[in-house]
Amino acid sequence: MASATVSSAPVLVMELNELCPPIIDRMMAAGELPNFKELHERSDVHVTWTDDEDLEPWVQWVTLHTGKPQSVHGARELDEGYRIGEPRIWDMLGDRGLSSLVFGSMNSRRSSENAFLVPDAWSVRVKPSDPAYQPFQDFIAFNVTEHTNARARPSRKMVLDFARFMLGHGLSLNTVMKAIRQLAAERTSGRDLKWARALILDLMLWDVFEKEYQRRRPDFATWFANSTAFLQHRYWRHMDPDAYQVKPSEEEMAAYGDAIASSYRHMDWLLGRARRLVGPNGRIVFATALSQEANLRYEHIGGKFVYRPHSFEALNAFMGGPHATFEPVMTHQAWASFTNAADADLFEQRLGQVQANGQSVFDSRRADDRIFFWCKFISKVDDDLVLTNAATGERKPFADLFALVGQVNNSQHNRHGCFWVDRADGKGAVHPGLLPLEQATRLMLDMFPSKPRADSDRMPASAEREAVPA
Repeated sequence: MASATVSSAPVLVMELNELCPPIIDRMMAAGELPNFKELHERSDVHVTWTDDEDLEPWVQWVTLHTGKPQSVHGARELDEGYRIGEPRIWDMLGDRGLSSLVFGSMNSRRSSENAFLVPDAWSVRVKPSDPAYQPFQDFIAFNVTEHTNARARPSRKMVLDFARFMLGHGLSLNTVMKAIRQLAAERTSGRDLKWARALILDLMLWDVFEKEYQRRRPDFATWFANSTAFLQHRYWRHMDPDAYQVKPSEEEMAAYGDAIASSYRHMDWLLGRARRLVGPNGRIVFATALSQEANLRYEHIGGKFVYRPHSFEALNAFMGGPHATFEPVMTHQAWASFTNAADADLFEQRLGQVQANGQSVFDSRRADDRIFFWCKFISKVDDDLVLTNAATGERKPFADLFALVGQVNNSQHNRHGCFWVDRADGKGAVHPGLLPLEQATRLMLDMFPSKPRADSDRMPASAEREAVPA
């Protein structure tokens, strides 16, 4: 990149998972995203493309962080960051003596002591750099991975430990008031507004990140948000009902019709917070890794519906499986982890012996002594469906072990992504063509000089930076 793009200023990468270039363009043109528009006008604007075999976000973020395609780094699923030895961008910067704050980046790990890491909510094998973050990590992970389990409740100790952590790590009055208003709206509106809790979670994450950022003043930082990606998968049908054969009801449109647009306006607000946080000399990178588009593959069966166990332990007991620990990830999927290969072998065997109407119920993949598995039903099943354990002959109603998650995957992943690099000279340009995603890593590395910033060149203290109004 040209020399005008290199500076000693801090860089903050806003990793806003799967936001879509066409939606951003449309909402910017309508005046709904002023902070995105400002960043767009002063950035090198690229649309990225990935040739990775698996089109999953936990794959493409590793591609962006390592500068290597999936064929090299090997990521396939969530909670595999601990297995990936390729250095991430924060490790490469650490080798130059530059400091990093990595907050929630997918499938992350660190090898550099110059990086402070708070792992993503799906990682159980990678711990926060500071053990004091563990109550925060545990609570966020529980709520993210168990959100599809209506029977799941955090323990009183987990809630109290989280509350104590938040009170000491930046929880703002603005976030508290928005959370109160959200709960009040859920009780009084007559519509299902629980989807907006994902936006409140973002605010909690941002409060903690902002506090840590102000304390550390790193050279490089990342902040990851998944709420828009989650809402797009669930409610794309409600954003664009004309694209689908199966139309949402009027009641569903009233509840969910504005969910996606609301999340983009929410991200715009956070982008404004990011600009204030880094200060006038700091620089923003906006990355999405992928985007989404309407998913019409399941219209002929009325849309895709999935099922998740009420309790993985109860399912394992019915299967007659060995002792395992279970780590839920997305919607209906989970890892089962074992201490030896023999137990993993037995669990795989037992999965294949759970049948309904003579057919296997599960799909799975294996990674060492862990098994990634899920119920493979993708449409609603009969109320009287019965499971059979072919190994023991035991029978049990399907509904005793599984709950309907609901209609999911109304959208699917698209290989295009946003990658905007805030220029040091503020002279933005829209670049034609497609940028291979793995090349974006080098563009971020090139934002930094060969030597780290001197203390005198660092950002002003947090007290001198203006707070964003609520």
